[in-house]
Amino acid sequence: MTKILFQLTPEIIDLIIFGMENQSDDYYVDIKTGDVLLEAQAKEDYDDEYIDSYLVPVPDWLPSDGFQLMESFVASLHNPVYKEALRKILAAGKGAFRNFKNIVKEHESLTQQWYLHKEKIMRSRVIEWYNLNSEILKYNEIDENTDETENLILSDFVFSTDCSRVEKLIEVKSYESILESLGESETDIAEYLISKNKSWLALPGIIPVFICAETLDGEFAGSISGGVGKVEDNNSIVAVSNVIWVEKKFRGMGLARRLVDNFSKNAVLLKADKLIFELPGKGFSLKSTLEARGAYAYFTTMAVKAEKM
Repeated sequence: MTKILFQLTPEIIDLIIFGMENQSDDYYVDIKTGDVLLEAQAKEDYDDEYIDSYLVPVPDWLPSDGFQLMESFVASLHNPVYKEALRKILAAGKGAFRNFKNIVKEHESLTQQWYLHKEKIMRSRVIEWYNLNSEILKYNEIDENTDETENLILSDFVFSTDCSRVEKLIEVKSYESILESLGESETDIAEYLISKNKSWLALPGIIPVFICAETLDGEFAGSISGGVGKVEDNNSIVAVSNVIWVEKKFRGMGLARRLVDNFSKNAVLLKADKLIFELPGKGFSLKSTLEARGAYAYFTTMAVKAEKM
């Protein structure tokens, strides 16, 4: 193949990807100009000598590439519900492409993640092809930024401190959150923690802080609850959050981190000097998120059956 002579741009990348995805027509790239042409158009506009010298097929994109793309997307998902559903579809084999796309289209947040992943992989394929075949010019693209991708997804959610409409639902989800973290059999400990949380919020001078997340359609997605108040016999003000919940189908999208950040900002507005996050059981999976913001663990609560002591 004659070396590429044009400078690659984001616009040309998009045109090449369009040609790669089109399985019914053949597309060619003019290595002098970067124009992307249908085979019929190329034969109409140029003679055979020019076509042989300067027009090359767009990079290959076979059905096997599409299947590998779906596999890599499933591997990248953090949400266990979506991950398992899509994994089963791919494992079934028959009708995998159609069934995979049907599942993705049913969930708006999943659709966004799919298109972002697909674009990233296909752009990488085009850039690799270009850099391999360009004589002098190289295309350097900054790697996809995880935070920017997450922000695009989270733009589909609304965060609010006015949670009165879902107050009862948050109460139910708070119990579910603690029980899920501890294990389904630990109902007595879950009830103790709920009671403890309510007692904290009922103390004189404690200001309750609730942050709820909803989709643009008003569907409840998650919440964080706690309170802010003065420490007894001390002038310092602390904020305590003890329940974080994200609906299963919205997990793996950064919602928990965003809820923590929103709670923190509201606590600061209420003059809190220190933030305390009480995370029962598996809730400690948020440890890395909090540590990245400078948090540290200062005590451990343990439970054991009395008969074993």
